[in-house]
Order: sequence, then structure tokens, then C-alpha cells
Amino acid sequence: MHKLGIFKHDGIYTAAVFAQSARTCRLRLYDAGAPEPKEVVVMKEDPEHNSVFFCEFGTRADEYDFETDLGVMNDPYAVRMSGDRIFGFDRDYVRAAMPGQALKFSDRAHKRIDYSDLIIYKLHVRGFSKDASAHAEAPGTFKAVTAKVQYIRSLGFNAVLLMPCYDFDEVMPAGFGQPARINYWGYGSPANYFAPKTAYAADPKKVCEEFAAMVKTFHAAGIEVLMEMDFTPQVPDILTLEVLRFWHETYHIDGFRLMSGSFSPRLAATDPYLKSVKLIRDHWSEDCTGTLRLRERPVLAESNDDYMKAVRRFLIGDEGVIKEFSDRIRDNGNLAAKVNYFADHNGFTLADVFSYDVRHNEANNEKNLDGREINHSWNCGVEGPTAGRAVNRLRLKMIKNALAVLFMSQGAPMLMAGDECGSTHYGNNNPYCCDNAQGWVVWQNNAFANEIRRFTKDMIALRKAHRIFANIIELRGSDYIHSGCPDVSFHGTKAWYPDFGYFSRTLGMLLNGEYAITDRVNRDTSFYVTFNMHWEEHEFDLPSVHHSTFRFVFATDPKTVFDGGKTCRVAPRSIAVFAVEKGKDAAVKQGAGKEKG
Repeated sequence: MHKLGIFKHDGIYTAAVFAQSARTCRLRLYDAGAPEPKEVVVMKEDPEHNSVFFCEFGTRADEYDFETDLGVMNDPYAVRMSGDRIFGFDRDYVRAAMPGQALKFSDRAHKRIDYSDLIIYKLHVRGFSKDASAHAEAPGTFKAVTAKVQYIRSLGFNAVLLMPCYDFDEVMPAGFGQPARINYWGYGSPANYFAPKTAYAADPKKVCEEFAAMVKTFHAAGIEVLMEMDFTPQVPDILTLEVLRFWHETYHIDGFRLMSGSFSPRLAATDPYLKSVKLIRDHWSEDCTGTLRLRERPVLAESNDDYMKAVRRFLIGDEGVIKEFSDRIRDNGNLAAKVNYFADHNGFTLADVFSYDVRHNEANNEKNLDGREINHSWNCGVEGPTAGRAVNRLRLKMIKNALAVLFMSQGAPMLMAGDECGSTHYGNNNPYCCDNAQGWVVWQNNAFANEIRRFTKDMIALRKAHRIFANIIELRGSDYIHSGCPDVSFHGTKAWYPDFGYFSRTLGMLLNGEYAITDRVNRDTSFYVTFNMHWEEHEFDLPSVHHSTFRFVFATDPKTVFDGGKTCRVAPRSIAVFAVEKGKDAAVKQGAGKEKG
């Protein structure tokens, strides 16, 4: 098959374009700004691939476009575009600039990170640094993100997921009684999928170089770069594959989260050019892998929206969810890995989950009818910001509970940028058109924010230090290696007796370190985690395991009490974590009532 786009090799240009449903196609070459082409080259249709036209030519030109019997189009594969805007497949095109030398970009030294080790930080390029609180030199740009790489690394993240940063149309046309609006996020918009977004460049003429420099800086810091791709329904499968290949080959993008679109997921999952590229979507069917086992295709993962809902419901004290909660936190995937999150772009921020009962989307001018109606949130007694100390202490504890669950769950955790410091969208759970302080990350720098940031960093460090929280193998709930204890077991306030009843809000989880392989000889430490989401204190038995003792690690509430014995009094709406130390003679390290988390 001909490689789509225009390329120069040994003084000869080759051109190939996909023009769906077209019967004829001509390449038109222009001098810069000239109204008429200086040469027209008739293209041939590939006999093996319908609607793919190709040709060779030697004329040097500044700009070009393609003329088909259906109309004029530019090259959707062009990396650099001329003109103010170039979008979509259903509207007029402008001419593309002729390619010069290929972009030089060499940074493939970084090692691919397995999903079991992946810790993802999701961000919107503009919103990440646009607010004055970011103190960015070039706010809202790739350069500003590049300047924050070491900050992201210092928190412990080893992957970033970029919301759409290809050149999408930021203006949504008026219709259905709505005025024209800004598409700040970039989803669902016609786009030039082969070009980094010019508006995100400090110097628009160097957008490709700035994007490449950002990726290279992330890679040098040991951080993978993933991109969200939202293909509009009219994008054909052949173009979808070429887009993914292009970003991987040209900019060394490590993976993609595939959003909406009508493309066949099986094509992406089985494409030989993408065999080492991470692919994330809502669901992968069995025919995408040809196997029921993930290890045959270790690049596939699923966005786990069900995890978010179950964890939120459990933390706010909903009834009838405890069994689903236990299933979600132990699941690291079978057919595909799991990407877990407590908050994503389309919903409340982490802080807003515990600050608002209902959405406040008035700024979107849709009569507050857009966005999620059910958020599984709880305002802790007051809707929105408050100076009440008791409410803010409770909110801080609930945020810590969410972070603790996220980073101690199996599967790859993902955190939205700003959630590590309590950033808010002021109750707007769908700020897709809010290119302002309501949609940007507001970088808090107070005691509340700093405590969340510290706790986030500590939880990531705990996860990285212990394979048990990010196991490579699937947890079965059985002891198939005969270690004397299942790989994972659940308990109630009474050890070994889980209460999965409708009204239950308490749970204990024992993770057996014998099933967490750290190397050929050693195994990880075992951990016991108590979850008390009741509004009352509860005393938990600590399960006896081979005469082991329990070392208090941290609690999300300082009122939790452990005196080194066989029980622990866990404060209301809080989590306590213990390391299980082997043997009769293991020293008991007390942590009575002291919050270390």
C-alpha cells in the first residue's frame, strides 16, 4: 500500500491520498499565495485499495491541494498547515504547505512501562497552565507543560495522558436553538488529526518542534506520553489507523485512549504497526485479541468508569454497593488491563465530589441540563465553598479516602491534573466550553491543598514500593500456591467473616504478599486494609496469619486507635492500613492514634 501523504526522497516527491467515493483525483501545485496552480499532476487509483490515489513528481512547490470530482481537498496527512484553520472532512479545505526535511526526533531509549506499573496523570494542555496561579512563562502551551515535567515526576507519575492536542476546531457552530460556542476540550470536533494544535504553541511557526520537545522531555524523565483521540463518525478506518501510526512513528507517542468514533476496534488491536503501542478504550471484545488472556496482547486496557461509580458510592456511604466495591478494587483485568480513576474530565473534580450534591453548569448556557445528572457525590453538609472548619476537615478526609483507594486498587490508576491539590470547577461537571478559570486548573497553595499534594505523593510512593498493590497476576481469592492464605481475602469487623449485606459499610481486605513476586527469590509484604465508611466508629479484628503481627502504616483520620494488639478502632468514614510482619518474633511497631498518611 502507498504511504499516505507527501514525502520527498532523493529529489523525487511521492504523493498518496485517501479520497473516499472519489472517481478521479489531481494534485495541484502552487507557488506561495498564488491564486492558480503552476502544475497539475493526474493521480492514479491504487488497484488494490479503492479511493487511494497516488503519483510521483519532481516539481518543487510551496503549497498544494487535491482536486477530486467531488470537490477540492487539502492533504489531511499534512503535518504543517497554512492558513488560519484547517479542519474536518465535510467542509472546504485550504492548501497545505509542502513538506521539507523530516522532523528529527530521537528519544527511543526509554523502556516501555507495563500497565501494572503505570501511574497516569491526565491533563488538558491549555487548562493545565493557563490560570495565573500556574505562574507559567508561556501559559496554555506545550512549552508550559514541558516546564512542569519535573513537578509531575516528583509526584511519582510515570505517564501523562493528554486530552485532544491535535488541531481541532474550537468553534462549535450554532444549531438546535444554541448559539455558537467554544469547544475548549476538543472532543467531537472536526479536526486535522495529523497536526499538533497550533494554538497550544508559544510560537505557532514552531508547533511541531515544541510538541516534539515536550514529548522528548517527558521521555527523558521516564514518563510515557499517551494521547486521547476522538474521531468523528465520518473518519474511515484506514485514516484512523494512519493517524495512530503517524503519532507513534513521528513523535514516539506511547499509547492512545480511543474515545468515540465508528472505527473497528479490532483493526487497531491487531494492527502490526501498533503492536507495542498502548491502546485504551471503554471495552475490548474477545475478537480484538483472539484470546481470553491479556498477556497475549499486553497493550490493551479498558477505561474503568464502573470502578469510579462503585468507589464513589461506597465512600459516600451508599447502601448495596459493598460487594461491587470489593470486586472493583481487586480487578486488574483479564482480557484487557484496567485503567481506574475517581474523576475524569466529564464529571466533578475530586474535590468537587465532596463539595457539591448537584451539578452547577449554568455557565454552559444549556439551562443546567447538560453533564451527568447523577454524580454519586456528597457535599459533606454544605453546598460549595465554606469557611466551616469541621466541613473542610471532613472533605479533606474524604479526599484522602479516595486517593488511598485509588492507589491501593489493582489496575493502573489515573489522576486528573489539579486533583492532587484540590482544584475545583465550582460544581460544573461538564466545563467543555469553559476556556476560563472555571475550566482551568487553579493551583491552590494553602494548607488544605498542600496536604492533599503530600498525601498523593506518599500514596504513589507506597504503591511503587509494594508490588502487592499493583500485582502482575490476576487475584483469584484462592490459595493456589498453598501459602496458607488466599491471594486476596475480604473480612468484616470480625476477621474472616465479610459482611456483604445491603446495609454494610465496613470491609477489611488482606493482600497476601506471597502472591506478589518482586524477584526470583523474594515476595512482597502482606497488607491489611480496613474501610469504615459508616458514620460511626467500628472496632476491627486483625486476622491471624501464621502468628504474624501488624504494623500500623497510616490512617486517614487521626482518631483511629491501634495499640499494637489484635484489634483496631477505626474512626468514622476513614481507612486504616497495616503491614503484616511475619513470624512470632516480629517486632510490633505501635502507631496509636497517629496519622502518618
